[in-house]
Amino acid sequence: MDWASAQGRDLYGDWAELTVGGVTQRLRCLPAGAFWMGSPAREPGRRQDEPRRWATVAAPFWLADTACTQALWQAVTGQQPSRFRGEELPVEQVSWDAVTARFLSELNRRVPGLHATLPTEMQWEYACRAGTQTAFHWGDGPVPPDCAQHAGCLPRQTVPVRTFAPNPWGLWQMHGNVQEWCEQADGAGHRSDLRVARGGSWNSSARLLRAACRDQHSRTAARHDLGFRLLVPLSGGSPILTDSLDVPS
Repeated sequence: MDWASAQGRDLYGDWAELTVGGVTQRLRCLPAGAFWMGSPAREPGRRQDEPRRWATVAAPFWLADTACTQALWQAVTGQQPSRFRGEELPVEQVSWDAVTARFLSELNRRVPGLHATLPTEMQWEYACRAGTQTAFHWGDGPVPPDCAQHAGCLPRQTVPVRTFAPNPWGLWQMHGNVQEWCEQADGAGHRSDLRVARGGSWNSSARLLRAACRDQHSRTAARHDLGFRLLVPLSGGSPILTDSLDVPS
């Protein structure tokens, strides 16, 4: 991969690093696979927009192991939009439009062949679950204070992106800290100006951090609890994603 400044393998699998303006972002190679997307009927906190279905991610892809940091955003755009300041804090107060038109377009211009984008909802939830089927990657029930940053935690703000333990695929804070923008909603009937964000935030109740939980905001919304993580397609990989209400054979 021409874009990688370093590559390797560890207990979580293959990784590659992207370096821009002296700032490095590690990405994890996630395998193709199938999983139960959405929530079961008895999951506490379940909402109506979380239908459970068998979903297939047909090609592997690279996903940033953390939400985009303020350091990386500034290295790419030269700007610092966040309310809570710190190089290793996630960037926030960035709209979907700003992420796609300003950050990702400039990143792709500076790193030819990268083709960075946002994950779809299906890719995001697949990565968040990391092979698990529970409400959170560590299990069901209450959110322990040492697992995620939410409204019941101190400080009442974002925390560094590598706080707490990563999930089984080496991805940090897929639950909490900042909600993460997705590229598109999986399904029809959504208002054209709305975009989905996943994962809950430091400003959310713990139940909104569940892997299946969905939130929607205007594509121009820039909030202090809303960020993103980038996705890079695997070279030559198919972008095809499918889902079905049928039970797998």
